[in-house]
Amino acid sequence: MSTFEAKVDGIVCPNCTYDIARILKHLDGVHSVKASYVKSEVTVEFDPERVSEAEIAGTLAKHGFPVGRGRKNLLWNLLDLACIAALYFALTALTQAVSMPDMGEGVSLGLVFLTGLLGGVHCIGMCGGIMLTQHNALAYNGGRMVGYTVMGLIFGAAGSYIIFSMQLKSAVFIVAGLLVVLIGLRMWGVPFLRRLRPGLNSPCGFHGTPFVVGLLTGVMPCGMLSSMWFLAASAGTAVKGAALMLVFGLGTSVCMLVFGLLGDALTRRYNKYILKASTVLIITMGLMLAVKGIKML
Repeated sequence: MSTFEAKVDGIVCPNCTYDIARILKHLDGVHSVKASYVKSEVTVEFDPERVSEAEIAGTLAKHGFPVGRGRKNLLWNLLDLACIAALYFALTALTQAVSMPDMGEGVSLGLVFLTGLLGGVHCIGMCGGIMLTQHNALAYNGGRMVGYTVMGLIFGAAGSYIIFSMQLKSAVFIVAGLLVVLIGLRMWGVPFLRRLRPGLNSPCGFHGTPFVVGLLTGVMPCGMLSSMWFLAASAGTAVKGAALMLVFGLGTSVCMLVFGLLGDALTRRYNKYILKASTVLIITMGLMLAVKGIKML
């Protein structure tokens, strides 16, 4: 065995390391692959009689990870922070300037839809693969909408028996917002958060119609979905909770349907940049929810 070790450009998110491992392990003669997000470095053990270093480097370059000096993650992180700050103030000003339907004293349906829309790439990462195996994106997402609405109905009904004081409602918004932020930070690559990965999603091993499989995603172990359950409970009634979850689901379905229509063509070379943008957007939306809760105090 020989060892190929090099700095590579293009590693802009933790999932890039999985992409690199998947790409290189398809090469005949590659024994093991280790890719580091922190160091922007790739280490490959290979059989020189079956594959060359030039072939390995060429494969990396073909998929958007050319050998180079390695992107400085500090620069990317500073850029991300600047984007989050700019987006936060821009979106806050937009939601204040545009009239949006409100859920009583709670969050507006417009903000819920925007959260779902911007978090759609996260949904692709969580259950996009499940959707592709069903070969019917419309039926699958139809099931998701019904599942989300039913969960909103349940949590909204449960919340109607709870007296939501301003302090309790504020706590719900803060907790929901922080959960969304934690999802974004995990996608960003914070080491200890990356260990908090849920087990296999329950619908993965279920064989049924696309609609039924989509329906089961309403109870997936997803932090963003769980945060919406909190908001549905704070809506005060079963109908409002169901409406909130339906609107959130419709927002996520935009990206899911596009992904289902385009399949792998959407995510091969440029998925890392899409994921990076989604990370920034998800953290921003989480901060907006948490700050709304703080202001309610």
